[in-house]
Amino acid sequence: MYELVSVSEHIRWQKILDMFQLSDIYYTVQYFLSATKLDPGEPLLFYYIDDEGEVAYPFIKRLIDEEDAAYFDATTPFGYGGPLLKIKGDATKLIENFRNAFIKFCSEEKIVAETIRFHPLNDNASFFKEYLTLYPMYATYTLSLKQPLQNLLDYKSGISDNPTADSQVVIKKLGTVRHMFEFLVLYYSSARRREEADSYYFFTNDYFEALISSLGSNLHLFGAYRGEKLISACYVLAEGDTIFHHLEGSISEQEAGAAWKSLLLKIAEWGKENYFSYFHLGGDFHSDDDHIKRLKQEISNMEPDIFYIGHYVHDTAAYNRLLSSKETDMAKRYRYG
Repeated sequence: MYELVSVSEHIRWQKILDMFQLSDIYYTVQYFLSATKLDPGEPLLFYYIDDEGEVAYPFIKRLIDEEDAAYFDATTPFGYGGPLLKIKGDATKLIENFRNAFIKFCSEEKIVAETIRFHPLNDNASFFKEYLTLYPMYATYTLSLKQPLQNLLDYKSGISDNPTADSQVVIKKLGTVRHMFEFLVLYYSSARRREEADSYYFFTNDYFEALISSLGSNLHLFGAYRGEKLISACYVLAEGDTIFHHLEGSISEQEAGAAWKSLLLKIAEWGKENYFSYFHLGGDFHSDDDHIKRLKQEISNMEPDIFYIGHYVHDTAAYNRLLSSKETDMAKRYRYG
């Protein structure tokens, strides 16, 4: 059996997450509300139960316009997510039964395709390799904050001894609202360099305003200054024991330079002081010589985790017809490489 929980039932939504002993920002009602600025649609939580265990699967049901009928797709928001499992018996049977129930639900709801951005720290992609097409996107990196603070400071000092370090850079924790537009200047500058302006996930002012409004004290902004000039900055999400690097921007790669090391390690220091256990630095789907990606790899003190996207077509005929008729938007939605 399953229960379908809407985003308006936020108490029930959170209670289900609590039953899975999960405290992760990407699964919360607050994050889903902000995510609908990128993926307009209806946030839902599909809660499945049988004798083998339980599955909680939050997603967004998005409308795909077509003149003669209404069709939808299902997606997890930008970031990470995917089904959560509480296994009581046979894991294989639980997943098979869950998938059968969800496929039937999608057929009834005219959901023609499904995209899951699996959570690299939960390793939930491995359970679904027989049921979806999995695309390994990139490695993600994490810094454990469980070591004593002095060890972290010594580690920071050791990295700063690198001859590329910038001693003129000062790191500050900024107001998420007050400094939003300064951050946007850096973000759009980075997006133009990466030619992301026409990508499906291009973050508008409305998105950042929704992020700030929805997440409140779970959202933080840090910036690197040279003199009075903000040269790089990033928003992080914090919930439970983990900080997630979310979005970044810099005035130029050359000018930001080694400031990124100081910026990321200052966030880690702040996280340690505020009793977080991990700082997930994320990864990057861009080329292997991307500067920020190399820095994250260098700073990480744990084994990398692979970020997978899963894709499943529920109605092949409708999917192909919609992909053809909505080429621009649909092609961007389902571009995984």
